[in-house]
Amino acid sequence: MQPKPRSNLTRLYRAIWHFAAGSRHLVVAFFALLFGAQLARLAVPYFFGAAVNALQDTRAQDVRGATTALLLMLGAGVLGWLLHGPGRVVERFAALKIRERFSDAVYAKLMRLPMGWHEAHHSGETIQRIGKANLALFAFAQHQYTYLQNLVGLFGPLVALFVISAPVGLAAVAAYAVLGAIVLRLDRTMARLINDENSAERRYGAELVDSLGNVGTVLTLRLEEATRTAMAHRLHAVFAPLRRNIVVNETKWLTIELFGQVLRVALVALYAWLEWRSAGVIMVGTAVMVYQYSQQIGDVVGSFANQWQDIVRNGTDLSGADEIFDAAERRGSGGHVPEGWREIRVDGLRFYHPNRRRAVPTLDDVTITLRRGDRIALVGESGSGKSSLMRVLSGLYEANAVRFHIDGVVHPELADLRSAATLIPQDPEIFENTVGHNVTMGVEVPEEEVRRACDLARLTPIVEGLPHGLDTPIVERGGNLSGGQKQRLALARGILAARSSSIIMLDEPTSSLDPATEAEVYGNLLAEFPEACVISSIHRLHLLPRFGTIVYMADGRLLDLGTLDELVERQPRFRELWEKATAGASTRAA
Repeated sequence: MQPKPRSNLTRLYRAIWHFAAGSRHLVVAFFALLFGAQLARLAVPYFFGAAVNALQDTRAQDVRGATTALLLMLGAGVLGWLLHGPGRVVERFAALKIRERFSDAVYAKLMRLPMGWHEAHHSGETIQRIGKANLALFAFAQHQYTYLQNLVGLFGPLVALFVISAPVGLAAVAAYAVLGAIVLRLDRTMARLINDENSAERRYGAELVDSLGNVGTVLTLRLEEATRTAMAHRLHAVFAPLRRNIVVNETKWLTIELFGQVLRVALVALYAWLEWRSAGVIMVGTAVMVYQYSQQIGDVVGSFANQWQDIVRNGTDLSGADEIFDAAERRGSGGHVPEGWREIRVDGLRFYHPNRRRAVPTLDDVTITLRRGDRIALVGESGSGKSSLMRVLSGLYEANAVRFHIDGVVHPELADLRSAATLIPQDPEIFENTVGHNVTMGVEVPEEEVRRACDLARLTPIVEGLPHGLDTPIVERGGNLSGGQKQRLALARGILAARSSSIIMLDEPTSSLDPATEAEVYGNLLAEFPEACVISSIHRLHLLPRFGTIVYMADGRLLDLGTLDELVERQPRFRELWEKATAGASTRAA
């Protein structure tokens, strides 16, 4: 996001200014209003003192002057509230703007990160980071008035002590500077413990998300106690730094309280000693003033320490989002596939999965030609690289090396085919919303196109059987749908997304459908997109006759490609798989 600041306070104020872009005039406005309010309130004791002095004048009791001073005191109080009220409203409105921009920025950043980053970071931990950082920045932004109030409240008594006695004022400044250094040292320790606590809490949140998100497995395999024990271990890891933090926090407050009491007595004693030495007389009233001003400073310092504790936590919570903002983004495709392309040659594609430690590439020197209207089937055993190839071509993963030749012209700026491709995955990701929203994802689509997509995916019979049709709510992760129903829903969504795509990739999106429905869906898709190049990972080989080119893969390499008959003739292992598939189909038919 920005260069890392050295302190939590700097981090928070930089974040406020950065995410207030477009609304910075509100930030300036509320600071001006709130600062003016504090200055107005600071004048209240002055006018009150002036009124008392006017009445105590032994020469003539100045009632009119006292009345004027009291009216000015009242006016200062009213002015303070007239500035404070609007200032607080503007402050909180600005905080809402800052929160909105931060939330949008962190989500946009997440969507620009490579798939490997998302796979390496548990979604529960990421959600915890975002939530804590979001609330921390919002809380800090909407409570600036308290910091201004204490800032003004600190300097007023200090100036008064300097007026009474410069040595006493200097002693107060020096002593409270020492106290501030001690508090900062303890707060650095607390910041480290808060960071450890946040890390442990993110792991606890991830465990909770896993257990609740997979509650079906937990219940069916009777894992309630096992998961409960795991949750307890994660929670104890949160408590370890929290217990230390409690001890450090109480040590800090003990230091502040005892130091403040000793300092108040010491300042009064210093004033008395200086007065006795210089004049031989100690003014008791002035000594009381020194004590009261010292007490006011101590109260403000205590309030500051309390606020500083919040600043430390808010700054530490906000820093949790640094791992997101500092992460390297996807390189992007670097360009666009020309709309009128006829042939794309993918040459020398090599890919190392970012979250695997093996030095062996996931895809090694893959070369394949895609043509408009082609039907290409990817065949191979699990782990052969079929899904990885489609994910790299669609831009989910970044290839370590690849060259694209489009209609005979090299396009070195291209890193993938994302601009022209739509990938429909095997695992249907269902959102907690209505059926219709899961199909359109909130994008404005003509109703007839939605119906067409549902028909092609064989989702229409399911929708017609639901109580509210497309408006039927779906629970989290599609818990009220079967596996096949979820795949049909994801297929309809993918069909809508693929309307403008010239390359359509199918990563076994029908694996949960029965063979007859699967064959019907494939027939619908291939007929609906006659000009698109359709690439499909095939596990059920009964679909292969629908494809003109078969790509046979193993261990991340392209072993052979050709027609179905050519591969049956050339590849013994493929022939064995095909014969088993056809024998199984014959048995089912019989």
